[in-house]
Amino acid sequence: MKSASLLPLVAMVSLVATAPLSAEPSSPYPGCTKVFNGKDFEGWIADPSTWSIVDGAMRGTGGTSRLAYTKADYGSFRLIFTSRMNPINNDHLGILFWGDRPQDPAKPKIDNAGWLQFMPPHGAMWDYHPPKHRNLPHETLAIGPRDFEAWHVTEMLCDLEKGTLRAAVDGVEIVHYQHPTPAERKDPEKRIIAGPIGMFRHGGGASEYKDIYVEADPKEDKLITVK
Repeated sequence: MKSASLLPLVAMVSLVATAPLSAEPSSPYPGCTKVFNGKDFEGWIADPSTWSIVDGAMRGTGGTSRLAYTKADYGSFRLIFTSRMNPINNDHLGILFWGDRPQDPAKPKIDNAGWLQFMPPHGAMWDYHPPKHRNLPHETLAIGPRDFEAWHVTEMLCDLEKGTLRAAVDGVEIVHYQHPTPAERKDPEKRIIAGPIGMFRHGGGASEYKDIYVEADPKEDKLITVK
């Protein structure tokens, strides 16, 4: 017969033996939450005519949709992600932000919808405010990589109230942007507003994005991937 005093100890050993061997790994970026799990489009709106998941990355090619975008809206945010073109086919990547939420995932409105676009890894920018989309003037701090078929890590730090963007690729800050009317929220030709973050599929290439992390309302005004 077992001593009654040993029963709690036996129960404790049993609990330890059945506990997980290791905890779920935390985000590699303090304050950031992983918003794409690499398995499905939970938290995203992505039309299947264009968007699929290949080897843990969302892949946009062909179809009718130019954008996979978050279900959540973001004003000020930090976005860190890994991306490449595969293949390029005279195309480019793009992150769209501060624009109108699309109403049709199969044909999301981009032209004249107020989006700003940052293009990794080289650091070009584009403006989709009406009356016509156009190049977006910005400050180039360093020349971004032009090996578009290689994976690159990009960080974007966006402040809606100030209307600013700071961007780094592979740990090097390459771009500053200052919106000329940061407080405007109504005029469709000038405004910036909280909205979804969109991963762009542009032209005839294939765009791939993975390891996507977001910090809403960042606590620090610094790029955490830059050492």
